[in-house]
Amino acid sequence: MTVEAYLRSLVVGLDLDKDVLTRAAYSPIEVGLAPFELGDDAYPPSGIDEDFQKRLDYSASTVYYSVLGVFAGGGYSEQVGDVRTSRSGFVVTADDRLRYKSLGDALRLKHNFPTDTSVEVGGMFDARYLRGR
Repeated sequence: MTVEAYLRSLVVGLDLDKDVLTRAAYSPIEVGLAPFELGDDAYPPSGIDEDFQKRLDYSASTVYYSVLGVFAGGGYSEQVGDVRTSRSGFVVTADDRLRYKSLGDALRLKHNFPTDTSVEVGGMFDARYLRGR
């Protein structure tokens, strides 16, 4: 299994963009570790050492944090003649966001890396000041 396939498998049902996966694969650089290439083997025949596991966990945590920015996507449908096809969007609920944040945090804390505090999981934005007077 490649690193790309491994990172894709972390979030079932959501087709992650290749740029997101590339960013996640390179993210271990942030903590002084070597990056991955998407084509690297996620389960090398020589075995997984501690450094490799740290890199893989950090990349996985970056994927989980990336999912926090996903919003509900719309669907689309298309009809050609008598044939109609449709694809529904995806939904990432507040509970999903909490779960992905806790998964990302757990992977980073496992190796004493700082968690990503820049992402907000819940809350409400007060936009009353944006209304016209």
